[in-house]
Amino acid sequence: MTHPYSRKLDNIDLISHFLTVVINYNNAEDDNLLRKIKIGEADLKNYDNSSSTLNSTHHRDRKYLSETDRWKLRKQIVKELIELRREKDDEDLILGKGGALPNCEIKSEKQAIIIIGLPASGKSTIANKIADSYGGVILDSDFAKRKLPEFKDNPAGASLVHDESDILIFGYDKKDRPDDFSSLIEICNSQKHNIIIPKIGHDHRSINKMAKALKQNFGYTVHLVLVSLDRKKATKRAVDRFKKYGRYVPLSLIFDGYGNDPILSFYRLKHNIYIEEAFIDTFGKLSTDVEKDNDPIVIYKENNNPVSIFQN
Repeated sequence: MTHPYSRKLDNIDLISHFLTVVINYNNAEDDNLLRKIKIGEADLKNYDNSSSTLNSTHHRDRKYLSETDRWKLRKQIVKELIELRREKDDEDLILGKGGALPNCEIKSEKQAIIIIGLPASGKSTIANKIADSYGGVILDSDFAKRKLPEFKDNPAGASLVHDESDILIFGYDKKDRPDDFSSLIEICNSQKHNIIIPKIGHDHRSINKMAKALKQNFGYTVHLVLVSLDRKKATKRAVDRFKKYGRYVPLSLIFDGYGNDPILSFYRLKHNIYIEEAFIDTFGKLSTDVEKDNDPIVIYKENNNPVSIFQN
């Protein structure tokens, strides 16, 4: 995962300066952390699109090496996601355990909630609560990533399986897949299930394109929720998450690459800026700049937008 505006963090001096001066991270001189970030950055450079598990066998688990075995695995993952309930902790989601269903009865009311925000901003927590309130299936490529064997025990595993996981959730080109395969969104659309879609939202046009397809092709009411958190605080939380779980998301991608993009996308869609027409029915904005385990703060809401569930 690269971005034209991301800074280099390929040596200890640059990493230390970024942690200390740019984001004011506590314990920024932790040698072990600095080395791990350097390794994470180096690992990412080894995995470009041509070596992803979708396009190449170079890094595939040997049990799922052939295309035949790979398609069996893909079908199993989608089947588990649409049949099993979510785990309480996303970290417990693995092949054979946990899915994307809410911890309540599924509702089929054609409600689609797109949630945008920076990595480590708290989108997953918000998505889980909205899913359980709306009886919605979560369409999150991270769920599929956790079931792909190459994701585990690899600091750059998320990047390695990114393309494959995204297509499991949002669809393969029909000419490149078996006739009996359906992605998770196709299954949900066919059954009119309520759906929750967490995205970074760095490109407002792609969010609008998704909303248009959901609204015009499948008859969904589409809600947009912005999870707002300052880029410095989101990057700090990403460092904390890396220390805890050992999976690396490029820090400069969050701080420099995506930065304020989700906020810009929200207001561009809300006010029809740089687009001819927005296909969002309602808008809501939350701040997750709160103490751990506290509910987010509702900054803005329109009638029937899902952020209302957080209003005291």
